[in-house]
Amino acid sequence: MIPVSRRSKIRAAVLLAAFLPLSACATTPPGTIEGALTGIGSNAGQGAVSAWGLSWGSSVKGTYVSYSPDGSAAGLKAFQDGQSQFAVGSAPLADSEASAVRGMCTSKGAMSIAAGVLPVGVAIKLKGVNDIILDAKTLAQILQGAITRWNDPKIAALNPDTSLPDVAITVLVQEGPADTVRPVNAYLKDAGTDWNPSAQDRWPATVKGQVSSPPLDLANKLDDTNGGISVLDGSIIGNRFVAAQLVFDGKAQRMQASSVVDAVSTGNVSASSTAVTQGLDGRSGYALGTVIYMYICRDYTDDRMGSLVRSFGESVLSEEAQKNANAFAFVMSPSKKAVNEGRALVKAMGDGQ
Repeated sequence: MIPVSRRSKIRAAVLLAAFLPLSACATTPPGTIEGALTGIGSNAGQGAVSAWGLSWGSSVKGTYVSYSPDGSAAGLKAFQDGQSQFAVGSAPLADSEASAVRGMCTSKGAMSIAAGVLPVGVAIKLKGVNDIILDAKTLAQILQGAITRWNDPKIAALNPDTSLPDVAITVLVQEGPADTVRPVNAYLKDAGTDWNPSAQDRWPATVKGQVSSPPLDLANKLDDTNGGISVLDGSIIGNRFVAAQLVFDGKAQRMQASSVVDAVSTGNVSASSTAVTQGLDGRSGYALGTVIYMYICRDYTDDRMGSLVRSFGESVLSEEAQKNANAFAFVMSPSKKAVNEGRALVKAMGDGQ
């Protein structure tokens, strides 16, 4: 979890940005990097953006970032309408979406850059159980209500050395669209289970216990539910809940930083003039996570704004900012290849790409 003093610094940086007029950029001498940026987007990106903004403000004086976690769709709409200088989502923009972005962008549209990976975990509250293994098939059956008690033979077979209580399973998951849903849907579908969501960020209708509570409220409900199971991002799970070991490529993997880094480091990276994408490799480590994508213009209609965003983008992909995001928000850095490809795209902004 983020220490209180560090949380206070991040909160102060974000609040200060909200009161700094964007017109400040237009009153600075040519070549000066100074001003505020507004971002809107996914809840999963909130901690990372706060950490990135704090790092940027420390290294480039007079710069600030404000961020509103209104959701990926709302962020993209605000970016398209010119209400924000950047947006954050949990998936790269489709080519049609990227080319359609105007707002503060020229006709070149926008680009998506993988800027962080937030682990997603299966959180469990079960008295007397401090560790548990689940595979994709068993998890799917639990979420769909086919397995209803923790001492079910299918769970017991995966945990021969664990004494499982005869306690009812209570599913509590955030109703979609949600950033944490996307990687779980992919995990269960790729494992060959009967899993057919209507959208990548929404649960299948067969999933039990869907509630409209935001993640922190959902965590409170889970805390009060012995036998409960939920899907939460790693920064919320922390040491508060047991994070199930999940089976990838036949091997149980713990949701811990080193295992996530292993999955990221060998994950597939794709780069083009409009996107840098990051995959997670389940053959190497814990491969359940939300990739945090930053959406920025390939070229801004205002040159000074373009310089400001370029400065921010370069800072986001710096070693210091990435370390801050990890320390403050449990967000892992993309692979070295993804970071290098992202830096190249940011550096080329406005250069006739």
